[in-house]
Amino acid sequence: MGDLRTMLPGSTSLFSVALLAFISQTALAGEPFDTSTSTGEAVSPEPDFEVAVEAGWLHPKSMDENFWLIHGDKKGSIIASPINGLLYIRFTNLGDTSIMIDSYSIEVLNSKQEWVTLVTIDAHSGEVYNRGPTNDLKQARRSNIEQDTFDYAIANKSIEPRHTVRGWSFLETPEAGLEGGKEARFNVTDILGNKAVRPIKVLTEESQSMQPRLLHVGETKDLSQARKQFYSETNP
Repeated sequence: MGDLRTMLPGSTSLFSVALLAFISQTALAGEPFDTSTSTGEAVSPEPDFEVAVEAGWLHPKSMDENFWLIHGDKKGSIIASPINGLLYIRFTNLGDTSIMIDSYSIEVLNSKQEWVTLVTIDAHSGEVYNRGPTNDLKQARRSNIEQDTFDYAIANKSIEPRHTVRGWSFLETPEAGLEGGKEARFNVTDILGNKAVRPIKVLTEESQSMQPRLLHVGETKDLSQARKQFYSETNP
């Protein structure tokens, strides 16, 4: 595992976070794709892209986290959902046509050699807070990074050939089984219904051209009364 240190503005301390080393270090080329149907009709080509992680970490599923999504339920209750994973995704369109992403998912290969889909947390459904100096969220600190998310970067955006988009992806992970994993992959469905899968690679520090080093810190708020609940339980 490699160490990644992230500085919070306004704080004199650094905290270390570990990015699990299961993510594949090399991207594999896609298989040739036939662009015609059995009747000879042309169909849209499979999206061709490359995905890399420039920064971040993954932890096993737990309530012991630094970052939380604060959101509400249908009854108006305030819910605090832990963010087990924060990955800064770099997506590059390698094809000759533009791509507009309709949906995506991240999968990891667990210790049983099974592909497990991580839960993607929609940061725009609430606000992101750092829990602050205590574990009870009494001095939670607002982290204004919703507009730096991958979801925000791809929303209604046509990604042109050879262009790149970047952003944070917030994740909920499984409770166990990732320790022996060595691979991860990125699944994409475009607005035309075309699907494609590519391996994820991790960039070395030298190649992290735009790695974000700072997380924006805003107001301090007492969120100790929020109900702690995993995001997957509030959005089944």
